[in-house]
Amino acid sequence: MTDIPAADELVADDVGDAAPNWRTMTYEVFNPDHSVGVACGRDGEIVGLHITDDARDNGDTWLCSEIVRLARLAHQKSRVGLRAEMEFNGTRPYTIDSFDLPTESTYRAMENAEFGATS
Repeated sequence: MTDIPAADELVADDVGDAAPNWRTMTYEVFNPDHSVGVACGRDGEIVGLHITDDARDNGDTWLCSEIVRLARLAHQKSRVGLRAEMEFNGTRPYTIDSFDLPTESTYRAMENAEFGATS
């Protein structure tokens, strides 16, 4: 799973204070057994699917619901990335909040609610 960089963890490259290439970032979410995964781009559009042979053996109904569940999470993860981008660019917190973008901790709570707490 691709971690979402927090705004204070983003490092500029060797060129100076250049921002990360936000347009090419991909946000991935996999189910706990890594049999199904969904990747979203910066705008929340699905750009990739990962489906193992074992996942296909679980039946179409299960696979469809798993893809939709992971797509929903991947979309939310991309929105957390948008929040990080806005914070990096110096957007005021009240402006960011007006877009109702989830925080990293809110996203983690969504993921834990879907998959259960992992330890």
